[in-house]
Amino acid sequence: MKSLEKQSKSLQKIDELSQNLGIKADDKTILELKNTQNENEKILSLKSGHWQAPEPWFVIDEEDNLHTLISINSLKSMLEGLKKLQKENFELRLEKAIYQQIPIDFNDVWIVAMDEIKKRAKNNATQLNIDLLKLMENIKKEHPNLFVDMESLVMQGETQ
Repeated sequence: MKSLEKQSKSLQKIDELSQNLGIKADDKTILELKNTQNENEKILSLKSGHWQAPEPWFVIDEEDNLHTLISINSLKSMLEGLKKLQKENFELRLEKAIYQQIPIDFNDVWIVAMDEIKKRAKNNATQLNIDLLKLMENIKKEHPNLFVDMESLVMQGETQ
């Protein structure tokens, strides 16, 4: 009875995931992984769906753990997508940090910031963790001509 209960929980999880991924019921491939007498071998059997179904394929092992199978091409595409998202996220955070310092010319500041980031990446290729706000403060100190000087604007306003 427990294995049926466990299996129904796994099947519920598979149904939820399939729905989120847009996998049709007919294209949902569920495999079962069973141990054999030889500890170096396992049996993988098709429980529902078909072998030509789109990925991912769902695998339920004997401990009712749920696994997925995807091809190397799918994994590669997924990793490339994540890398692209990470780059876009970084660029958005950099853009925000630049605008917070009120640049005169955004593109000039962007170029200086990217040059500095590339320099840091070259020096520390294993781990690159940059505090973008601190980076922008340093760039503003080194290149004040790239930013609006709010203090002088306020002083001018007060004297007039």
